[in-house]
Amino acid sequence: MATQTQEIIQKLAPFQESFLKDIFASAKALQGVSQPYAPEQLAGLSAEQQQAIQLGTQGIGAYQPFMQQAAALASPEGYQQFMSPFTQDVIDQSMQDIARGSAMQQGQLSGQATGAGAFGGSRAAVASGELARGTLEQQARTAAQLRESGFGQAQQLAGQRSALFSGLGQLGQQLGTQDINTLLGLGGMTQQQSQAELDVARRNLLAQQALPFQQVGFMSDIFRGVPALQSTYQTSTTPPPSTTSQLLGLGTAGLGALAQGGAFQGMFGS
Repeated sequence: MATQTQEIIQKLAPFQESFLKDIFASAKALQGVSQPYAPEQLAGLSAEQQQAIQLGTQGIGAYQPFMQQAAALASPEGYQQFMSPFTQDVIDQSMQDIARGSAMQQGQLSGQATGAGAFGGSRAAVASGELARGTLEQQARTAAQLRESGFGQAQQLAGQRSALFSGLGQLGQQLGTQDINTLLGLGGMTQQQSQAELDVARRNLLAQQALPFQQVGFMSDIFRGVPALQSTYQTSTTPPPSTTSQLLGLGTAGLGALAQGGAFQGMFGS
C-alpha cells in the first residue's frame, strides 16, 4: 500500500528574515570587539587638604613655648624680672630722708637741753636714745613697705604676663585649628568635585562601550514586539510502486484482457 508524505514549512516574511539576519550579524560582530578596561579612580588629596595636613603637623606643640613661659612666670621666682631696678634707690633715698629728719630732731633736742641747762644729763640722753630708736624703726618700716610694694607689683605683673602667655598659646592653637578646619572644608569640596568628574568620565566610557550592545538589544526588542508574518508551504510526495505491486498489476490487467476475449468461456459451465 502506498504511503503519502506531507511536509509543511512556515517562513517569516522576507523583510523580517532580513531584519533577523542583521540582528544576528551585529551580535556576532560584537563578539570579537575588545572593550577597554575602565577601572574606578579615586581623586587624590586636594592642595587645600595637603596644606591643612602640613599646618596640622607644624602646629603640633606650637603652643608649648607659650605655656612654658607662662609656667616660668607663675613660679615663685617669676616676679624677680619685674622688680623695679629703682626700688633700692628709693629705699636708700628714704633712709637718707629719715636720717636727715632724725638729725634735725636731735639738734633740736640738744638745743632745748642746753637752754634748760641740762645738756649732757640723763634726761637728754634718754630723749636722744628714744629719737634714735624711733628713727631706726621708721627706717625699717619704710624699707619694708617699699620692698613689699615693689614685690607686690612685681608679682602682679608676673601673674598678668603669665596669663597673657597662656592665653596666647591657647589662642594660637584655636586659630590654627580653625585654619585647618577651613582648609579641610574647602579641600573636601575640591576633592568631591574631582571625584565627581572622574566618576562621570568612567560612566561615559562604560556607556560608550555598552551602546552597541544596547542597540542590538533594542533591535531584538523591536523584532519581538512585531507580530510574525508567516507563510505556510505544503508539499505532498507519493512514493513509486514497488516491483511486487507492479507485477500484480500487470497480472490483473492480463487476466482482464483474456476474460474479455472469451478465453475462460469453456472453463466454467454455461
